[in-house]
Amino acid sequence: MTSVLFLTESFHPVLGGGEQHIRRLGRALAGSGIPATVVTRRGSARWPADETIDGIRVVRVGPAGGSRQGKYGMVPAAINALRRLRARYDVLVVRGTRVLGLPGLIAARALGKGVVLQAEVNGEMTGEVYTWGTAFDRGFARRAIFAGVAARNVLLRDGDAFVAMSRAIRDEFLGAGVPSQKVALIPHGVDTTRFRPATPDEREALRARLGLPVGERIIIYTGRLLRGKGLLNLLAAFREVAAAAPSAHLVIVGAGEGHLSVEEDLRASALAEGLAGRVTFAGRVDAVEDWLRAADVFAFPSVFEALGISLVEAAACGLPAVASRTGGIVDVVEDGRSGLLVTPGDVAALSVALHRLVTDAPRAREMGRAARETAESLFDERVAVDRYRALFSEVAGRAARR
Repeated sequence: MTSVLFLTESFHPVLGGGEQHIRRLGRALAGSGIPATVVTRRGSARWPADETIDGIRVVRVGPAGGSRQGKYGMVPAAINALRRLRARYDVLVVRGTRVLGLPGLIAARALGKGVVLQAEVNGEMTGEVYTWGTAFDRGFARRAIFAGVAARNVLLRDGDAFVAMSRAIRDEFLGAGVPSQKVALIPHGVDTTRFRPATPDEREALRARLGLPVGERIIIYTGRLLRGKGLLNLLAAFREVAAAAPSAHLVIVGAGEGHLSVEEDLRASALAEGLAGRVTFAGRVDAVEDWLRAADVFAFPSVFEALGISLVEAAACGLPAVASRTGGIVDVVEDGRSGLLVTPGDVAALSVALHRLVTDAPRAREMGRAARETAESLFDERVAVDRYRALFSEVAGRAARR
């Protein structure tokens, strides 16, 4: 029987889309008799070094703490864990090629394991992930970084399989010279029974329970409150929507984490703009589906996004989305059919699109039905899990023959 180990920079209790993806996939594998292990960084000394979650063994390595350098410092301990746990897995799945990709590949080859590389964000194979939003995104520095990434990619191409969650990332793999037969396009899936549209009565009951306004049009964002998610742009756009549509209310679900957090800035801006009564900050929640099913429109203004599991969850709940035209978002939202796409960072366009769906309920409902159809046909978790099982079995067999 094939067994799998996921190597990732972060995992539960971090609540990002990638972390949720590994937890759901690992839980499904473990539930079907395929042992699953996660090796990750111990982001806080309070977190156990070794525990079992949903049938998945989770091994956390140092250094403990939330420093930005910790993800690099974890590499020696993570490689040692791969060696120590070598009897527990046949296939190593490395989430993110930036830090762990090459060390994980080298270690797995030395141990005779199959290797699956999964990009965490856009730009990992081009080098853009290292330069975006920095002073290095120009001139000689950019060229040097891109050349270094291209040289690294020559080594990474030895991986047994490469999983792309979006067409954009698939194209990056191919552009980096990865043979097409090694690339699998497997979008992150969601539980379409847990995330499902609410009836009008259910929506009203949910709003009453969650303390949300019953008679207003609710725009919602769910996810981490981080730089790059476009949330300050969302707040600026909502200010214009609120002035023109008295029934509009914004709900922001999630929390900021680490040096990229914008949570304090968001809360301060809402107060300064006089929007305290029009914006609800829900914080970190467990049953995010309840909040989605209580809303009318989903907002996802990311400037840089690989796919966005929150966007898929919203689509499964039958919410039309106003989202940025970037990365894997275009795989989820069909402009004009299941939502509206705007240029990343364009506050005026974001405001106009949100206003259109807030003030045109019939059109929003029609788009929401289309969003649900997309989620069911392309992002059902059961289909994704079956494809992963087949891929892991193939990679394990290849490693055994080698």
